[in-house]
Amino acid sequence: MIQISIIRHNNEYSQIKAFGHAEYDDYGKDIICSAVSVLVINAANSLEKFTKDLVLAQTYEDGTTEILLKEHPSKEAVLLIDSLVLGLEGIRNQYGKKYLSVDYKEV
Repeated sequence: MIQISIIRHNNEYSQIKAFGHAEYDDYGKDIICSAVSVLVINAANSLEKFTKDLVLAQTYEDGTTEILLKEHPSKEAVLLIDSLVLGLEGIRNQYGKKYLSVDYKEV
């Protein structure tokens, strides 16, 4: 299962973490892993390119991707993350919680 953690601090986005594998199909054919990867990587790239926010995005060898917002997120950053969340929830609703979990935490 792919697990997505959406972490908020003082009711503002502060971190997104994606890890795990959907195991929906064989490697290279897993459309859920592909779709989630595209959404998360595109969100990270969009935050870095289209906002002035201080963003640290990193993908590790095991495939885990983290996006950290180092300061108060701008209106543009919030919109991009809301779009990411909409896409992730759409995939989860389409294919089920067996393959994708989206959790929200306030810290």
